Amino acid sequence: MNNNTKTYLRGFWKTLAGIGVLVSAAGFQSTTAFANDGWKAEWEKVMAAARKEGVVAVSGPPGAFQRRAITEGWAKSFPDIRLEYTGGRGRDVVSKVVRERTAGIYNFDIILASTSPTVFALVPINALAPLRDAIIMPDIADDKTWYDSFEAGFMDKERKYFFNPMGTGGQGVGFVNRDCVSREVFGKMPDLAKPELKGKLVWYDPTGPGTASRSTWLISLVMGEDWLKAVFQKQGVIFSRSYRQMTDWLVSCKVHLAFGMTNDVLEQMQKQGIGTKVEDLVGPAYTGKVNPGGAGGNESIGWYNNAPHANAAKVFVNWFLSRDFQQFYADIVKDNSRRIDVRPGDPKHVMEKGKEYFSWSTEEATVRVKDLQEKIKAWGVIKRKKKR
Repeated sequence: MNNNTKTYLRGFWKTLAGIGVLVSAAGFQSTTAFANDGWKAEWEKVMAAARKEGVVAVSGPPGAFQRRAITEGWAKSFPDIRLEYTGGRGRDVVSKVVRERTAGIYNFDIILASTSPTVFALVPINALAPLRDAIIMPDIADDKTWYDSFEAGFMDKERKYFFNPMGTGGQGVGFVNRDCVSREVFGKMPDLAKPELKGKLVWYDPTGPGTASRSTWLISLVMGEDWLKAVFQKQGVIFSRSYRQMTDWLVSCKVHLAFGMTNDVLEQMQKQGIGTKVEDLVGPAYTGKVNPGGAGGNESIGWYNNAPHANAAKVFVNWFLSRDFQQFYADIVKDNSRRIDVRPGDPKHVMEKGKEYFSWSTEEATVRVKDLQEKIKAWGVIKRKKKR
């Protein structure tokens, strides 16, 4: 057992004991009463039923660190309840669930995924149950526990089914290499249209899912769709579908700016002293009055109607949103929780109390992102190779 796991387990058991439940390696045992709302009795009842079910079936992100945090954390916390974890791309999992539920088959208890296509496919067929119905631990639904508020974490427009506990502050919309271009040439977003930058921009294909489509939409909100169209058509933008390729080009100054790119490869390079002058495009100079951040990511949680292991699913929801698992997850994945009592896993992008953030991951935002994607396709700026 590594140090992260030991620290996490000590904290998780201590937290539960502190709010009225004693725990052992085998599970939870009765102790003193908690407040006057029956919380403790409900938890004990659900835990007993979950042990009888003996399993919880979860689909979640395929990333190695995310899988490790979830599976390792659960196994140490609940060794008598087996976790069946299916890691996969959201659209593949959602398509499978829709087919199964149409046929009356119910295999999964929990889904961890991004807003799209989850909300658009599963809410209309009544596949997801209200998340609040699964919450037992009293601190979870308390607004004081979270940056923004508890409700700010809901990604669906009804603020009911799909909740994201993670959060980002100071979210960037791209990267610039200061070894290649000065602040005089590029110091604010309107500078992107300067002739000096023609042929020096790489953009991850914004017509697909993910960061690129959402950050591109935000830029269009700030600068206008006509401005974005002109940049795409006149500035010789190179469109790519490889983060590695984009990062290589950026650090070598083949391009000066990169948009829609994740920073995974870049961070590894910077640890080796490569690309150390690459900066995030963060702040009013690049996003105007819009402050991107808040809830978002592919860790939003929903639980299913007619879940085959409904009690184990409730345990999973409360565990996943608890302070101690959120800390364990943040430490391993290097991401930030919206819980204010969790230390940041990514100190560069911490949310601030009292600051309003604009989430580009909500259902409403996603609809507008999709609208822009269709317009970009119509602009004809992204050439696709024909399949033979």
